[in-house]
Amino acid sequence: MKARVLEAQADLFEVGVVSQTAEVQAVSIDQLLADPSGYPVLIVGSLLAADRLGDMRRLSSVLGRAHTAVIVVPPFSDLDLGRYFETPVQLRAQRRAAEPVAYVADGVTAAALGDEVKVRSDHFFDTALGAGIIAVDAQGKPVLIRYQATNTAGPVFFSALQLLTYTALTDEGQRQGLLTHLLSWGPVVASEAMAPSPRASDPPKADTVSEGMILPVALLLAAGGPQTEDQLRARAQALLGVDLSGDDVRHAIEELGRQGLVASEGTGPGTRAALNRFLEQRGMHPYLRELAALLASEETTT
Repeated sequence: MKARVLEAQADLFEVGVVSQTAEVQAVSIDQLLADPSGYPVLIVGSLLAADRLGDMRRLSSVLGRAHTAVIVVPPFSDLDLGRYFETPVQLRAQRRAAEPVAYVADGVTAAALGDEVKVRSDHFFDTALGAGIIAVDAQGKPVLIRYQATNTAGPVFFSALQLLTYTALTDEGQRQGLLTHLLSWGPVVASEAMAPSPRASDPPKADTVSEGMILPVALLLAAGGPQTEDQLRARAQALLGVDLSGDDVRHAIEELGRQGLVASEGTGPGTRAALNRFLEQRGMHPYLRELAALLASEETTT
């Protein structure tokens, strides 16, 4: 198992800790920008500071497009983590008294490690992100999140758990097990990645129309305006990696129409704004901008 770290952090104590679990390769930001694909990139949060904001936002974008996993761990220099990774809503670490246990909310992680992990945390995450919560503290606040805008992007794991620190409040075997689990995280099936975890406040969806079917169509309509069924199917496959049938597309458009997100004649200014809000609430807004540029470029060259 291998992990990459930035040269600026190669001498940190935390990097020495991860070297007990994985083979560590130190690389520069320029190397990562030129060759982003490959082993996960581990970032100690002390790197996140205002003078590095531009570089870190550019790096996170490049790593995401390369499907490369990123793991961000404490300590944090800046508690406003979302601005370094362009999350669509606030993602802020909040300090609190230390807690020794986290409760696993993700099925894949629970199957690998159990329902609880004894790893110390001094923070939780204050965020409206609803999808990708892996673990919570005793108050139900997120302490480990997987943020993945779409199935075409690599995940960013934000950890308030002290995965790279030895402490009496942490079980060493569980700390190493959780770190190994994150470093070996595999690609998520497209339909699962497109569909966020349900919230109790979310209205029930029609049985025949899943969000994994609706979101690709919504993204394409918001990014490119009215399109034919054939265009939507072809672009969903080519640009989003999602295979939709003609019935899937029609059902998705009908459901979007029922929610007032598309009109019968297409997406006018009012419905497009509503569609943008719908996608932003589901963490899709960063990818929407890139998709719109791709479609505009496609129109220019045809």
